[in-house]
This record gives sequence, structure tokens and C-alpha cells, in this order.
Amino acid sequence: MTGTPILGSAPAIALKAGEGLWAEVTAHVLAPDGDEHGGALLCGLARNAKGETRLLARRFVPAIDGTDYVPGSRGYRALTPQFIRRVVRLAAEQRLVCLFVHGHGSGDSVDFSGSDLASHERGYQALLDISQQIVGALVLASKAIAGDIWIPGQGRAEVHTTIVVGANLTRLAPQPVGVHGHRFEDDRQTRLFGDLGQHILRGAKIGVIGTGGAGMLAIEWLSRLGVGEVVAIDPDRVDLTNLTRLPGATRRDALSLLTSPGRPNWLRALGRRRAAPKIRVAQRLAKTAGQGTMISGFVCNVTDHDAAHALTDCDYLVLAADTATARHLVNIISHQYLIPMIQVGVKIPVDKDGGVGDLFAAIRPVTPEAGCLRCAGLIDANQLAVESLPDPQRRQADYGTGQPAPSVIALNATAVSEAITRLMFALTGLNQTPEILHVRHHARRGNRILGEPRRDSACPVCGVNGVVGLGDLQPLPLPRT
Repeated sequence: MTGTPILGSAPAIALKAGEGLWAEVTAHVLAPDGDEHGGALLCGLARNAKGETRLLARRFVPAIDGTDYVPGSRGYRALTPQFIRRVVRLAAEQRLVCLFVHGHGSGDSVDFSGSDLASHERGYQALLDISQQIVGALVLASKAIAGDIWIPGQGRAEVHTTIVVGANLTRLAPQPVGVHGHRFEDDRQTRLFGDLGQHILRGAKIGVIGTGGAGMLAIEWLSRLGVGEVVAIDPDRVDLTNLTRLPGATRRDALSLLTSPGRPNWLRALGRRRAAPKIRVAQRLAKTAGQGTMISGFVCNVTDHDAAHALTDCDYLVLAADTATARHLVNIISHQYLIPMIQVGVKIPVDKDGGVGDLFAAIRPVTPEAGCLRCAGLIDANQLAVESLPDPQRRQADYGTGQPAPSVIALNATAVSEAITRLMFALTGLNQTPEILHVRHHARRGNRILGEPRRDSACPVCGVNGVVGLGDLQPLPLPRT
């Protein structure tokens, strides 16, 4: 590209940041003294199958007033060459994108000043030539953010949306976003979360890992809410024993004529191999709901390359698969790509005599800064090792009883109802508490136990040197093909 590129000459991009890191940025850049302050935000990078770019905030480096941020010769304040050189070098060493940040006070709209843009045009082309890496600038107000991102060989992109990930997914833009009007069918929903909330849901992409008793309920409810797209992942087919708890599944899906008890074993095996994939039921459920939800289905394990990468640009993840492998991988995707997730499930302990123990439904929300499933002790390292073995060795190493676990639709619904409600509130900004709490609902006792997630600073997933915000800069732990 020759000459100085024009702002907007490259497709607009999105920025994501964890709530804690963003609080660190705003506390410094928008300090209550009313003066201008600056710093640098170091970000990971992610691109989806459509070529859309997201920047994932990983670390903030504040510029010290009077040392790194000084009176400017052409503008009010300027970063010193020494600070710029230091953070650009730091970003290059870690393969991160460097964005220089300053504030323009309070308000719900913001833009760069003429002197800001002139300084970008004087210096950023040289930084591109030196680093061969994306560089750019952000300007903040209390309720708005604008960006000027320089991309090697592509031009300059604006930041169309910044999403701050916490209990709510707070959206910031250069100017207020107004949405007016809704479909008649959405009237009762918009009375809760407004036209903007419905607009956000229609633009949302949700990943559902596991479409069994809990996952299929989640898909039906997301479809009724009018979520734009659901990425559904499950390798299994419908079985006769699924019909009591799998919404939308029929005896025809399970090929009951072939698979019913009493049929020859070879015929039942053939029927099980040719029964409908659960993903097909999910697609039918969404179509029946009639709200336009698209189901992008993957009839495979979540460790399949295409399935795993389809999750990386979701807005929220619902983990309804109970294998250690699924928990491990989705936990990493959530943190590496700054995607909030919620793990749902039901535990029904049964002793050797058939006695039912203290069953409970679990709802465990996870955000990139609140602690991960690994820190919570919810990923069994031994089971993870067993699941990674080839099939014959895995069967030999699995010392379970071989009996399927109990599963009942009413208990699944207990977990899914709260999970999807939390997801809906997070997307539409209705959660009233910043706390991220895990819930165990003990149905037989009629009580709930709340627990705070844990975060180990040395954790390789969510710790200081973990994968948070790395995006595409680190490969996912997928099996070799």
C-alpha cells in the first residue's frame, strides 16, 4: 500500500477486554483529576473464517505522568519516544498488538482530535515498517471508545465495538447505538430487555457443546429467545433411552423399528448406526421455533479442528458435555479468546444397591478473570489421560461400572433454566451483581449452595502467564490429524 492510508480503508474490527483489566485501563486513563493520561494496551489477535479481526486485551502498561506522558510540542500531551520504543519492543517479543491509549474525559461519544490523527500519520507507518505487526490507538471516554488501527498491507481500521467481559457483556462504541422497533412476536421479550437487547440477541453467536438432555433444552430456549446463531457440537445419535429427556426427539429419530429390545443384535447395531444425529434434532427444534435461529451443527467431538475453531468467535459458550476432554478444551477456548462460558450439568449419585444420594444441579459461570474450571478442581487429570487413549486402551483403563448414569428432564431443566437466564442477562446487561458465583441446587433438600470460583496465579490457563487473551497466537490443544 502506497501513501498514507485513510482511516476506514480496512474493515472495522472489534476489541474485547476482561472487566478487571478494563477497570485498570480506565482508572489510569480516565483518572478523576480531569487531566489527560495515557498508556499502552497489549493485545492478542484472532481472525475468524470470514476474515474478521478481533483484538483481545491481555495487558495494560500505564504511561507515568511527567516521565512517559509529557507536554506535547504539537498537542496537549504526548508519549515519549522511549516509552513507545519500550512497549513496541515488549509487544514484538510476545507477538502482541500494541495499542496506545489516552482519554478524552466523560461522555457517551468520543473521537480523535486533529492533532491525534496527525501524530498517527507521522509515526505509525514507521512503526508498521519496523514491527510488521498491527499497531494503533484508542481514545476513551467514560461510556465510549474509538480506535485507529493500522494493519500491515491492508490500511487503517476503525474499532466498531468494544466488549468488556464480566457478569455483563458491556458494549462500547464511538457513538451511542440506538435501535428502535421490533417484530410483533418479540413484544413480550422486549418489555424485559428492550429493543436493543433483542437486537443484541439476534446478532449473538452462542456455542453449545453437547446436545444431550441439557444441551438440547438450551438450544430450544436460545432459539425461542431469537439468538442469531448457535454452534452445536455433538457426535451422538438419538437412542430410544434419550426420548424421555431429549426435546424434539421421536421414535422415528431413534429408528425404533430396528433398535427396539427384542430385535436381533445385528439389526439393533445397524439401527443405532443409522439413527438421526442429535444435531439434526437441534436444527429441527430451531426451525420449529420460527425465530430465525441458524444452527451450525458439527456431528463430531469438540476436539475436531473445525468444530473447536467454530467456537472461537462465539459470544458465549454453554458447556453441556461432561467429559474431562470437553471441559479441558472449552475451558482453554473460553480464556484464550475471552469468551464467557457457563457449565451446566446434573449429578445423581447412586450406590451399588440403587440408593439415590444427594443429587444436585450445577451451574458454573466462567469469565476470563474470575477463575477457571481447572482451578475449581473440575477437570480430572486422570480421566483426561484415560480419554486421550485409543479406544481399546481407554476401555481397559476405564474402571467404571459400565452402567449409564441416571438422567431426568426435570433436573436437567433446573440447571438449564438458570444457565440460559444468566446468559440472557449477561448479553442484555441485566445482571445486577458483578460477582461470578457457582451454584449447586440440591433439589431433594430444596436449597442452593453458592461458591466463589478460584483463580490460581500460577494456573497455565487463567494465571498470570496463562493463555488469557492470546487468541490465535497459541494453537489449541487438539489431537493431531
